[in-house]
Amino acid sequence: MKVAINVSRESLGGITTSNLNLIKHLYQDNHEVAGIELNAQRQMKGASLYRQFDPSLFDHNIVNIHELKLLDIVRKSKNIQDVAKHFSEVVAMTVNILKQTKPDVVLVSGTFYIPWLISIAAKKLKIPIVLWYSGVLTKETETYETHSRNIFKQMEIQVIKNADKIIYPSKICQDIVLKNVLRTIKQDSYIIPNPVSRHFSDSPIINFSVTRSIASVGRYVPVKNFDLFFDLHKLLLKQKWNHECSFVTGTDRKRIKKLPKTVAVLPPMKESGLKEFYASQGLIVCPSLFETFGNVAMEAACMGVPVLVSDTMGCAEVLKKAGLENMVMSFNDKEEVVARIKELCGQAILPKQLNNLRKVLSPDLVHTKITSILQSCVKY
Repeated sequence: MKVAINVSRESLGGITTSNLNLIKHLYQDNHEVAGIELNAQRQMKGASLYRQFDPSLFDHNIVNIHELKLLDIVRKSKNIQDVAKHFSEVVAMTVNILKQTKPDVVLVSGTFYIPWLISIAAKKLKIPIVLWYSGVLTKETETYETHSRNIFKQMEIQVIKNADKIIYPSKICQDIVLKNVLRTIKQDSYIIPNPVSRHFSDSPIINFSVTRSIASVGRYVPVKNFDLFFDLHKLLLKQKWNHECSFVTGTDRKRIKKLPKTVAVLPPMKESGLKEFYASQGLIVCPSLFETFGNVAMEAACMGVPVLVSDTMGCAEVLKKAGLENMVMSFNDKEEVVARIKELCGQAILPKQLNNLRKVLSPDLVHTKITSILQSCVKY
């Protein structure tokens, strides 16, 4: 089987990590992969993430689209059809890549404009499409002005309609899509949690010293709710609970408006650096207003590092099933959240609970399920 998939070279991001680990699984099973990278950057680092793969099994195709400014295009377009016209040349290039690479099935990760463009190209060639949900675009753009918000909603609807099958990382994700995007569920839909890389899940259980250190990791965007994390840090200091606080992000420090001087800001890290970082923390805090899953929390938890996640995150379902309900809560009451932070920071995850997590998030199990879904679309 040959699979085409959208790839990125971003070092900090759930989609990149999930896609890379799935590619490794497909690669090890001697399936071929065509990576399609529509890159919106004028300047970029080499795609070192993918150099580990034999070019005969991993065919990396790159189209640079930095001259096409998405938000500008969306603002001046009347509708989604106008947006598509601006990207018609990119779609044509993607069609040619698909003709040359001849994939049996296309796996699109996410519902943003790059997966959307690839889904249009695949639809033109009548290649089966599987949508692997990561981030609900309608939810992530809900703070935009009405015109842009409506166009992005149409973009997400088109990706869903182009797909033959859909993989959701959580029931929360599926429910939000049904509520905000489509009123009916696609018949061929599956709920499969995102896997955790063996780099994290095969780690020995963390034995804390115990240090009072809390951290958050991710893009500084409204839906991630990191301003609340900073508020919690300040409240803890006000209550004389001395601790260290860190924030790992690719966002320029100057763009983080409410950043306290007492928060250490660290740049994105590779898996090895991130693993060491998690191990040095007493608690990873994830205050997202909504997240389809939450890879960061699950990576840390699979190492034995305690986490505290919002009950609006998909990974909350996995934590509850593993017997870690105390690591899930509403973030509406700051006083209750800081009390839970004090309780959880440095707390051990019991071996039984850790095994439950690692079993559900096993990359072998998850990737086998996804591969089976991909194979079911192939027309031999």
